Amino acid sequence: MKRLFIACLLLLSQHVAAHFTHFEPRILHIYQDKSDILVLMRMPLPLVLLDASWKGIDAKNQVPYTKQAEMEDGIDYLLDRAALTEKPELLIEKISQGYRFEINQSLRSAQVEAIHLFNSDNRRSFVDIASAESNFDGFMLLEPEAIKFFDTGLDIKFRLQNASVIADNMTIFSKLGDQFNAINRLANVVNIYRNGQHLSNTTVGILELSSQRLPSAWERGISGFWQGMEHIFIGLDHVLFILLIFFTSNSIMRLITLATAFTIGHSFSLLVGDNLLISAGFFIPAIELLIALSIAVTAVALIMNKGHHLTSTPMLCIGFIHGFGFSFVFRELAEASGQGRDWLTLSTFTLGIEAGQLIIYLLAFGFAWCVNHYLSPKRSLAFYVSLFALAVSQYWVLTRMLPLLDAVI
Repeated sequence: MKRLFIACLLLLSQHVAAHFTHFEPRILHIYQDKSDILVLMRMPLPLVLLDASWKGIDAKNQVPYTKQAEMEDGIDYLLDRAALTEKPELLIEKISQGYRFEINQSLRSAQVEAIHLFNSDNRRSFVDIASAESNFDGFMLLEPEAIKFFDTGLDIKFRLQNASVIADNMTIFSKLGDQFNAINRLANVVNIYRNGQHLSNTTVGILELSSQRLPSAWERGISGFWQGMEHIFIGLDHVLFILLIFFTSNSIMRLITLATAFTIGHSFSLLVGDNLLISAGFFIPAIELLIALSIAVTAVALIMNKGHHLTSTPMLCIGFIHGFGFSFVFRELAEASGQGRDWLTLSTFTLGIEAGQLIIYLLAFGFAWCVNHYLSPKRSLAFYVSLFALAVSQYWVLTRMLPLLDAVI
């Protein structure tokens, strides 16, 4: 005999013998409909109508909208289709009581706009918004095949008026079935659609959904700016190369020229990184190795007093390489935030990098002035900085070569 989820839960917890052949998940699709939030939900009907008084099929408890019938293998519960059609108010009430909706931490009433009852063996698709919407027709659609209570599924269309899935924090909570041990086997598949993105998450047990609002354009811009600046300061390889640019320059005009070339190069590869990134496994370790080599070569040129050969063209090429390193970091940050890669955040991330570079140049200028004014070293400060950069970059070359060899071999 087939039984759906709730009967299975209760029978397991009450040690009532029965055989069940399918176990349905709860599926939610949440999206914006003009000024309202729509929630399309699929779940087993018994999850709504069975309460704590249920003692199992053999106890012959009364269940709303059902009739008990003697079958060859014992008592079965059949849907009272006439009661459902004529007086659906109790079902709507139990649905409303079973789910709590909050918008920005304030309790909100969700309107039950439509319901659909069906035989789970003949269920229609519910995999996306379009297929889920196709299951509703008017306020109530009661399929002819929906006969046995424990084989019946329920689709619900909730409407939260004057709410935004983008700009509001939303919470959906339900304790339906929490009194049954097998609730821990119920899967909740939650799909949220906003700003052209589809976010999916699966949990098990009672439903506890929390959806945070998307940050505003201003918040995304500020966040991108600080992330870009932070990456410059914590990325020692980039800091060392910026310092080498500073000490390569013997005039303000040369510094501006080299810094501008480096900025144009890395800004280009960062801004178009999505189109230029190569999917081969060796690409990222190869870029990391090239960054280390660029530092080592520049440091050697400074030590040998050949820094004047580092013109704007080499700086443009080196900047192009470093920009891919920035692009890797930005992609990881975008994926971690779940917001994807947008041009506003990318642009402000780039501006944050430039602001960080400017701060490094200013700090380097102040540090160099203090050293030269108060210490008067025998060798130029550029020499010692270049020695340090060369030592560190040699270590990076060795350690970054190994991942590249692993990827190639």
